Amino acid sequence: MKGFKTKKECFLVLFLLMVSLLASSHLYGCKEEKSNKIHTASINPHAEVRFHKDGELVFFDKNRRNIVTIDIEIPQTLKEIFAGLMSRHTMAETQGMLFRHNKFKASFFWMKGTYIPLDMIFADRTMKIIRIKKNATPLSTEPIPIPMGTQYTIEVNGGFCDRYGITVGDKFKIRVL
Repeated sequence: MKGFKTKKECFLVLFLLMVSLLASSHLYGCKEEKSNKIHTASINPHAEVRFHKDGELVFFDKNRRNIVTIDIEIPQTLKEIFAGLMSRHTMAETQGMLFRHNKFKASFFWMKGTYIPLDMIFADRTMKIIRIKKNATPLSTEPIPIPMGTQYTIEVNGGFCDRYGITVGDKFKIRVL
C-alpha cells in the first residue's frame, strides 16, 4: 500500500473512489437514451427490480457431482454492475447474480441499498471457489473486499451455501442464454 501510511487510509481512499464511481454511474444513467427500444417507467421509484435470466450456473463438488443449478442474471453495463442486487427485496432460492471481474476493476462490494442478506461466492478464472462471504448484512456500507485472483463473484440468498453444502474448492460452470 505504497503512498498510504495505514491500511485504513488506503481503504478510505478506495471507499471514496467507489462512491464517486457510483455517483457518476447514476448521473450517466440519467442521460437520455436514443434507441428503438420502448422504455417504461414505474410510478413508484422504489419499485422492485425484476430478475432477468441471462443463463444458468451449475455448482459441482470436488468429485464433479452436481450440487445445484441456479438461474443467473449477468450485469453488462456499468450501471447494472454498480446496481447489482440493490433495491431488491426478494430473490428466488434458485436465482443469483454473476459478476465477471474482467469487465470492471472494483476492489470491494458493499450492501448499501441491498435489502436481502447475500452469500458472496468468489472464484478464480478456472471457476474454482476461492472464498465465500456468508450472510452479508443488508444495507451495510462496510466494504467486502474482493480476494486477489477473483475473476467471478456470484451473489445468492444468504444461507444458500450452507443449505446446499457449497464450500471453498467446489467449482461451477455457466451456460449463457
